[in-house]
Amino acid sequence: MARPDDDVDDVGDVGDVDDLDEPRGADADFPDPDDLDHPDYPDYPDDADDTAGDVGYVDDPDDEPFADELDDPDDLDAGFAPTEEAPTWVAPDLRWRRRLGNALVALGALTGLLAIVYVVDLLTEFGDVPRGVTVAGVDIGGLDREEAQDLLRRELGPLVQRAVELRAGEVEASFDPAEAGLGVDWAATVERAGGQPWSPWDRITSLFGGREVPLVTTVDDHAVRVALGRLAQERINRPAVDGGIAFRPSGDADGGVEPYAIEPRAGLRLSDLGAAVSAVRAHWPSARPVDVPVEVVRPTLTREAVHSVLDGTVRPLLAGPILLRGDGGESVLLPEDVRKALAVEVRARPDVPATLAVTLDDAVLRGAVQGELGRTERPARDAALLFRGGIPEVVPSVPGVRIDWERTFAGLVEHVSTAPADQRRVDVLYQPVEPSVSTQDVQALGITDVVGTASTTGHSPAELGDVNAVLAALNGVLVLPGEVFDVTAYAPTPPWEGVLRDALRQAGLDVRDRQPVTNDTGTAIAVHASATGSTVRATVWGTPS
Repeated sequence: MARPDDDVDDVGDVGDVDDLDEPRGADADFPDPDDLDHPDYPDYPDDADDTAGDVGYVDDPDDEPFADELDDPDDLDAGFAPTEEAPTWVAPDLRWRRRLGNALVALGALTGLLAIVYVVDLLTEFGDVPRGVTVAGVDIGGLDREEAQDLLRRELGPLVQRAVELRAGEVEASFDPAEAGLGVDWAATVERAGGQPWSPWDRITSLFGGREVPLVTTVDDHAVRVALGRLAQERINRPAVDGGIAFRPSGDADGGVEPYAIEPRAGLRLSDLGAAVSAVRAHWPSARPVDVPVEVVRPTLTREAVHSVLDGTVRPLLAGPILLRGDGGESVLLPEDVRKALAVEVRARPDVPATLAVTLDDAVLRGAVQGELGRTERPARDAALLFRGGIPEVVPSVPGVRIDWERTFAGLVEHVSTAPADQRRVDVLYQPVEPSVSTQDVQALGITDVVGTASTTGHSPAELGDVNAVLAALNGVLVLPGEVFDVTAYAPTPPWEGVLRDALRQAGLDVRDRQPVTNDTGTAIAVHASATGSTVRATVWGTPS
């Protein structure tokens, strides 16, 4: 039985089908049942309920248009038996247009919302400084410039005024920033923060994040350099300790000495003053120390080098007294005597590790034993011309001996530091001493004959004075060729002077009153004097012409 056209539209919507009067034949636009698995077609349940809105079902069997055509109410079920439900089909291009429309509506709503937020943000933010700006952790966003400067001074003032901490390796030191010419330009710092942005994007992103603005500092490089240089000299720089050996009394009754090591220690120095100034400029102000470049100064010696000499040489050298045995005498060097003479110095050569050298001062050691060992020395005796019975006689020279201190002490360190405890002794070494005037020298003078003589008589003892003293001074006086003979120095009274000048004049010398006499004869002369009662005699001996 045919269904009215206007009633078909009241039954559930069947996709976009415009005319249900067309036959449902093979040429109909409905989809092929075999193509219902296509993804664009909806999946319908097999057991569709007989509910209103389903295709092929009558909403109400008692609906008036249908009631008139029914001969028998029982034919309702027979004439309108449920048929297989047709799927709802929507064209793909229409579905895409619907989705695009929905997206555009949502975008428009979001844009409108953001516009409202932007306008509200413009109306509520009146400060000069953009929102979210911080300086060294202090939030100055939304403040005017004066307020921002006051806040920064209040919050960061203690940080700026505190001493600048430096870290130079393991050394920490500090200096006053004001004295070093360090300061902060508060106005320039706030100015660097900029003004309120007009860009919607910048304003919106500032709601979710911040921006850190660095402090604008003022640095007097010269003042900082001076402050760092002074600090380096006073606190940072320290020389390396090369190491060595020192001494202290051991408390023993025999003058014992205890040596101990001075351990080597590395030094430190500020390696680059310019780089240190740059580091202060870059990092000040900061609560953390500013690291400045330093250089480690290595010691010349190693710990092993110091202890090797201490244990192998110095300790044995000072372990007890040292006996010095001379020719007919001996003496002892106490540990304290050796300590006073001992010196330990660093010796370094290219490409060779530095070592400690132990030396002894011979003069100090000699002073400690000279009193006892000096008696073992024998001085040399020069040859001389003596008068025996008024006749000149040559007295031979005699060689002497003296201690050779340099040779005696030369091997002392090595010998004593390696000797057993019961053999701590050193033999004194001597060297000969030749006389300055040998026997041959006097004999070569050729003084064998009298070349001049004079005498005077009738003098009182007062005029002659101390005769013995005059004779002792005059007898044996030797005047070599070219030498000057001061007569008045040997003849203190006129009788002696007069007789001596006469004898010299007879010997051929140029003699003048009250003047020294020069031996211009070309040969040596010798003077002999004698006194008998009131008579005195002077004789000049020489080489006959």
